[in-house]
Amino acid sequence: MRRHYMMKDPSRNPSDDEQVERLTINRTATGYWTVQREGKDVAGSMTLRGAEAERELMVRLGRRSVRRTAVRAAGL
Repeated sequence: MRRHYMMKDPSRNPSDDEQVERLTINRTATGYWTVQREGKDVAGSMTLRGAEAERELMVRLGRRSVRRTAVRAAGL
C-alpha cells in the first residue's frame, strides 16, 4: 500500500504546484510503515496511524524551519 502526500514549501509561490515536495507512506514486507522523501526513508512507525503522525510532524517542522530562516534573514 502506498499513499502519496504533498508537502508545500511556504516560502514558495502557491502557484508553483510543480515544485511540491512529495512524501510517501509505504508498507514494507515485514509490516513496518515508512515515510519516504525522494525514495529514501526519513521516518517510520509500526502502524499506519503512527506513520501518518510522523509525516504531519515533518510537515510542521518544515514550516517552522522556513519561518525561522525568514526571521533570521530579516534580522529580527
